[in-house]
Amino acid sequence: MSETVVVVPYTPNEKQKVFHSSPADERVYGGAKGGGKSCALVMEALAYGLENPGAISYLFRETYDDLEANLIREWHEKVPPELFNYNASKHIATLVNGTTIYFRYIRNWEDAHSYQGRSMDFIGIDELTSHKEDAVQELLSCLRSPKGFTPKFCATCNPGGVGHTWVKNRYIIPTEYGRKIVKDPITSNTIQFIPATVYDNFVIMDNDPAYVRRLENLPEAQKKAYLYGDWDIFQGQMFEEFNYDIHVVEPFDIPEHWRKWLAVDNGYTDPFAWYWFAVDEQGTVYIYREYTRDYDDPKVHYSDQAKKVVELTGDEHLVMRIAGHDAFNTHPLAEKGKTIISYYQEGGLTGFQRCVTDRILRAATWHEYLKPYYDEVEDKLTSKVKIFNTCKKLIETLPQQQIEENKPDCVAESDIDHWYDAAGYGLIAYHNKYSRKPAREMTPLERHKSMKAKQLKRRGRTF
Repeated sequence: MSETVVVVPYTPNEKQKVFHSSPADERVYGGAKGGGKSCALVMEALAYGLENPGAISYLFRETYDDLEANLIREWHEKVPPELFNYNASKHIATLVNGTTIYFRYIRNWEDAHSYQGRSMDFIGIDELTSHKEDAVQELLSCLRSPKGFTPKFCATCNPGGVGHTWVKNRYIIPTEYGRKIVKDPITSNTIQFIPATVYDNFVIMDNDPAYVRRLENLPEAQKKAYLYGDWDIFQGQMFEEFNYDIHVVEPFDIPEHWRKWLAVDNGYTDPFAWYWFAVDEQGTVYIYREYTRDYDDPKVHYSDQAKKVVELTGDEHLVMRIAGHDAFNTHPLAEKGKTIISYYQEGGLTGFQRCVTDRILRAATWHEYLKPYYDEVEDKLTSKVKIFNTCKKLIETLPQQQIEENKPDCVAESDIDHWYDAAGYGLIAYHNKYSRKPAREMTPLERHKSMKAKQLKRRGRTF
């Protein structure tokens, strides 16, 4: 008996191939419009269903209209009718091997909660940033396979939407914008983000080049999000200059002769943030170390913070130490005359100077250092400040700083400004004194000539 060959009319582009071959437990694809996201999600659900006969799969969008316009349309266009039966009234596709694909919508936590008690082998969510985190986590609690299949969660997304921040914090920042696969410390799930733009989608590029031009003509903020997949741009953002590819670098050994210094935004109940800075011979400032406490972390006494800073600094020579202005005030809960600086001194840190408190100057300084410029020698865009990718809280929160209402030159005060403030104190304190390479040791002949020249100069003679 001859086998029937069914051809699926789908040729994945390079980014879609990465998505389909990903070993991650949670994989998110996209990041810009036109990257072939919905098509990739549908094809992944089909492949999973064919590989696991009798599996239960769910594909979600925010509304049934979105389902019809995107996922269901893609399904009917790409999946040969020989492979499935479709119940239009129930929005269910049943594959020939018994796998069922449910096309469903969720608008909020209540919709997601209605699926409690069900077992889902495969969950796919199109436009993940359209949903709040609690709704998605509610669905993920249903991701299990009594039949022994490997459960799989896949999603697509664009920057923006109500879920922008949580998606960025879970999938974008930890993976360094798609550069690596990471493991969630709580669930042990592996996570991968596969960035893609319209330029990766040869179908649109060949068949509708005008679509690209329409994206290129969008207002700047929308263009960065929709065309380039820029996760660091939003309405009311203070530092639109921030670009992960320009401003974040891999750690390297700081040369000993580089000028180094330290700055801190003080905190005990609130987060504290310590940053180490170094400047190279061209005046580029590197923020190369972060020591911080977030809101949920254990509290650390000021003196113990100082001990840790001393330990982290080691034998590095710091030319200055900058502290928040309140560190110099008498502590209201301590003996008369005691300040936070006193406790830093007890921990082994001395020689602090007061930070510059001008908020307009702080924002202006950040703007200047973040401003991209073209380096003709390196043949690329660069900036006057670089941040080691180990400074995770600064990288996470710096692009999230917002413009203060009625004060467009100031960053709005918020619960995420501690890291911006601390690093800002350090930048303002730097006064463009570049590092200099150590002088080359002279040969004996050069040393003799130098001494001779000095002797002749003292006698009033010149060469």
